[in-house]
Amino acid sequence: MSNVIVPDKHDVVRKSDFLVKARYKLNPLALKFITLVIANVKKSDEVDKEYVFRVKDFMELSGMEYKQLYNYLDEATDELLKSPLKIPKEKGFLKLNWVSSVEYHEGEGYISFKIDSKLRPYIFDLQERFLKYRIENILKLRSGYVIRLYEILKDWYNQASRYDNGKKVEKIVEVRWLRDTLEMPESYPYGGSSGVRNRVIEKAKKELAEHTDIIFDYKEIKTGRKVTHLKFIIEENPKNAKNDGKQNHYGFLKSKKAFVDYLRTNYVNKPILETPNKNANGQISKWSISERGLLYDMNKVEDDINATRSDQVFEALYNFAQKNQRFTEKLAKRE
Repeated sequence: MSNVIVPDKHDVVRKSDFLVKARYKLNPLALKFITLVIANVKKSDEVDKEYVFRVKDFMELSGMEYKQLYNYLDEATDELLKSPLKIPKEKGFLKLNWVSSVEYHEGEGYISFKIDSKLRPYIFDLQERFLKYRIENILKLRSGYVIRLYEILKDWYNQASRYDNGKKVEKIVEVRWLRDTLEMPESYPYGGSSGVRNRVIEKAKKELAEHTDIIFDYKEIKTGRKVTHLKFIIEENPKNAKNDGKQNHYGFLKSKKAFVDYLRTNYVNKPILETPNKNANGQISKWSISERGLLYDMNKVEDDINATRSDQVFEALYNFAQKNQRFTEKLAKRE
């Protein structure tokens, strides 16, 4: 099958703030599937594009056994088609399904998704407020509630620590708001062995510390005798944090070789960056990758780039990517 997407644990998920705060509930497998799709949607894609994955690749990425994955596949895809999300708007709300269709190709091991066209703006029209994280953070989480709580806490942390990645972030929310957003049944009490505290919050506290890039603590705030608010204290997880900062959240920056391989895979005859050309009196070169894997100038300011010159420009682009977050994000989107 053509156009099969090979997912990577370093794939970057982007969701608008509206999508993070939307009201919905999905089981963990359904939530991982749709998040994997979102991480691989490009703005340049056709609206009706089909996103095709090998089930085996997802199995290996998430650490699930094939039989375990197959047993829950039907249920997970049903949820994506039957469990709508509710997005609050300035006037009213929008309800929609995550996908318009899912097709499993039995015997071939492929699964394909088409996303709802009305979901696309909440992936791309991000403006200032949006959530971003590496997909590996949710792959080993075992509860849909825990995955949702990770996204909400990560969003709060990202927004508040934008310019100070080491700070602790505090956020107070109503227990009612959390219940509604995660669509927890009213039958769940807050306390007790099977209540919200133990079933969701304590479980998330343990799993996020084990598998994700953030950790949190919380304090209960009472009105009278009843717990009505929670104060979350969120910080970077030193166990899973990258040693050299945010940029290393992108796997292609771990080495120059990884960077060059990434460009050669994703930017053949596609523009990478426009820069003044020091060999041509500052004229603007538009760099791309040739079929032979060498850099070339799409503006034809500089002709016949040889391997040595290509390596010099690769070095310059790699150094620039390590310093410039916006350029790194552009490369990660593969647009």
